Amino acid sequence: MNVKNIRSTKALKLLGLLISAMLIATVSAITYRYMYIDGSITVGGAYMVWLEGADLPGAPIAGSTATVNLDVEQGTPLNFTEALFLKNQHSTDTFNYSITVTNNVSSANFQRAKMLIYENYTAGPTWTYLDTLDLTNPASSYDNSLANGAYLRMTFEVNATIASGNFNFAVQVEYWKP
Repeated sequence: MNVKNIRSTKALKLLGLLISAMLIATVSAITYRYMYIDGSITVGGAYMVWLEGADLPGAPIAGSTATVNLDVEQGTPLNFTEALFLKNQHSTDTFNYSITVTNNVSSANFQRAKMLIYENYTAGPTWTYLDTLDLTNPASSYDNSLANGAYLRMTFEVNATIASGNFNFAVQVEYWKP
């Protein structure tokens, strides 16, 4: 093999490498295009609001959170029949809702820990029973809809089997316009 052939071979290899590098650089070059979102957030009043009941006067209500403190005695069943209300105060819209136990109490401490749900679409004292949530069951939930101006009433039935203690539960209400 002569020196001229070696140089030609090296030059062809170098030319091939340069072409490959240029192709890679061209393929790797990304062209970016931009799109934008212009928006605003309007803050207004709540459509669904908590109202305290006669059984729990002074129940703290802070915006979307109502705090209920149910004081009971061991082995003495107690019903809180006017505990808490949820009102759809929107002037025209119906809302779908889901009520779910998100933090439960232990069934080892309570023979009964229930939240009963009733609804009222009229101005009168007639309440229609809807469902019962088991506060010892983290999967307990209920779904429905509530028309404008209508109320839900939450009542509680508790029978403790433990002598003393403080046991927390949590219930979430999620609502949306269908």
